[in-house]
Amino acid sequence: MPVDFARDRRPVRGYAAGVTTAATATILLEFRLEIAPAPERAFAALTEAEHLARWFCDEAESQPAPGGRLVLRWNRPDSSPAPFEGRWLVFEAPSSCAYDGGHAGYPNGYAGRVGFEIAPGGHGTVVIARHRLPNRLDYEPIAETYRASWPRALARLGKYLSPGG
Repeated sequence: MPVDFARDRRPVRGYAAGVTTAATATILLEFRLEIAPAPERAFAALTEAEHLARWFCDEAESQPAPGGRLVLRWNRPDSSPAPFEGRWLVFEAPSSCAYDGGHAGYPNGYAGRVGFEIAPGGHGTVVIARHRLPNRLDYEPIAETYRASWPRALARLGKYLSPGG
């Protein structure tokens, strides 16, 4: 059964589950992508290291299972030299997955929680990406960066999964 990340009340690292206060509210960024491939192929592209390194980051390590380790590296000049290090929190192939983690460049080393819902729809598959960040002033610039970068990343995913991609 896919996880509904909009209603998911499981704890986000360091925050109480099911209780929304000024201290625990999250910034929610949500994006939708429709692609032709089946959900199984989309799920693999979102969770397996060899696929992640083709559309999302420059290098990836992934132990695709609940609690599995996830390490993402970007080698571009404007990227952090520190890798993103996280864990798979939700791993329900081929319908949903989520991870959280970060590196020292984020407040308290936390980059938020990223979740994907994958389902058949239209003429292929619908992917919904949700990125949750703590609702704090120090995360506002980070949220702005992700508001701009997630659409570009998902466009790369769509191109990667397209025929000939």
